[in-house]
Amino acid sequence: MSWGGIRPVAAIVAALLAAALLAACGGSSDSSSNSSGGSTGAEATSQGGESSGEANGSQGEDGGRNGGSGKEGASGGGKKADVATPLKVSGGGSGQNNDKGGDNSVQEYGEEKDEAELREAAEATHGFFVARAEGRWEDACSYLSKSLLQQLEQLAAKSERNGCAPFLSSFTTKLPPAVWREITTVDAGSLRQEGEQAFLIYYGAPDKTVYSMPMKVEDGEWKVGALSGSALPGAS
Repeated sequence: MSWGGIRPVAAIVAALLAAALLAACGGSSDSSSNSSGGSTGAEATSQGGESSGEANGSQGEDGGRNGGSGKEGASGGGKKADVATPLKVSGGGSGQNNDKGGDNSVQEYGEEKDEAELREAAEATHGFFVARAEGRWEDACSYLSKSLLQQLEQLAAKSERNGCAPFLSSFTTKLPPAVWREITTVDAGSLRQEGEQAFLIYYGAPDKTVYSMPMKVEDGEWKVGALSGSALPGAS
């Protein structure tokens, strides 16, 4: 599948998720926007790649961190080898993505973190994408920050889905394995942190688009603060 073919699919999936969230919460724009993380299509575009789920031991062909089978993915039957793109951590810092004369609030947020912290945050983000692509819903929910998890559980209750995992399962569109491989593409370049809050800046599909993912440190672990990354305007 070409990059051009992925872009429209991405837009459709992002729109479907946003519509689902709106319907679940009775049309609340605040809840839906927070839950979707300002999706740019990373819901079904996103993120090239060096070790990831394999590195942190959370992905296995016949199981996930919480014991999910991992064999029936969100692609509708794809296994790990079919839907996961290995993680890359190229580094280089946020300065390489500055928008000259534009908004660099994310690139200049807080302080630049070292490679060890960058890799940990990247593994959490990539792990979430892979778990979701493989249809391991409990695993996917385990990567979410407490605030995002609470929002999804509230929406799930309103839609009678009873929990994060059933909610994600119900509102994740089945896509071909090739599309999910693009979704799981993450090449991490920078991590900017201030206190418990942070932004992971990474390259993803298509054509090494630069994305940011809000992150949070909770109990010493990195958690993702959105269901997808947001493209950084003007970043290259």
